[in-house]
Amino acid sequence: MITNPAQVPGTQQMIDFNGEDGLSIGAGSSWTTGTPAVTFSSLDGDVTVGQRWATDLGINGSWGAGKSFLSFDTIGDMTVRIDFGNLRTRAFTADFSLYQESGTRSLLTVTAYGVDGSSSSFTLGSFSTSLDGVALDDSALIDSTNYAITQGLRLAHADIAYITIKGDGVVTDNLTFTTPVPEPQTYALMLAGLGVVAFAARRRLHKA
Repeated sequence: MITNPAQVPGTQQMIDFNGEDGLSIGAGSSWTTGTPAVTFSSLDGDVTVGQRWATDLGINGSWGAGKSFLSFDTIGDMTVRIDFGNLRTRAFTADFSLYQESGTRSLLTVTAYGVDGSSSSFTLGSFSTSLDGVALDDSALIDSTNYAITQGLRLAHADIAYITIKGDGVVTDNLTFTTPVPEPQTYALMLAGLGVVAFAARRRLHKA
C-alpha cells in the first residue's frame, strides 16, 4: 500500500476530472480519457464525471470547493472499474472520501487486479478515525472541505491491469498512476512484426 503520489514509480499521469462538466454515466456505461486511454466503467449505478456541485459527506465533511471530481450518485453500494486497455500500470494513488453518518460505518473498498491474476485491496471506513486520531464527531472534521485520504496500491509480483472502487456515496479525485505500457508479449509481437517488415523490404531490394 502507498499513501503519497510521490511513491508512484516511473513516469506519472494524473486524471483530475477537470475536463468534464457534470458528465453523467449510467450503469453499464463508460467514459474514456487520456493517452494512453484509461476507461472508467460504472458496473451497477450512476456516476458523475467532473462533478462541480458541493457534496455533503456527513461527518466526513464536504467536497466541491473549487475542484471537479468523480462522484458515486446511486444510493447504496456500487462499483466503478478503471481499465488501462490492453496495457498495464505499476502503481496508483487517488484521493478518496465517502458519505458517512455519525454512529455508522460505511466502507470504501479499492482493489487492484494484476496481469497475473493476483489482486490486492484496501478498505477505508470511518475517515475521522483514520487520520491522526481525530474524534468521530470532531467539529473541525465535520466543517472541513475537500477532506480526503490519499491511498493506493502497488502489487508485489505483477503490474496492474485494472482497478475497482466499491462503496456508497464515494467521491474520488487526482488519480495518479505510472504511465501504462504494453505487456512484454506485446513488445515481442511488435518486434516480430518489425522483423517481418524488414525481411520483406530486403527481399524487394534484392529483386530490384
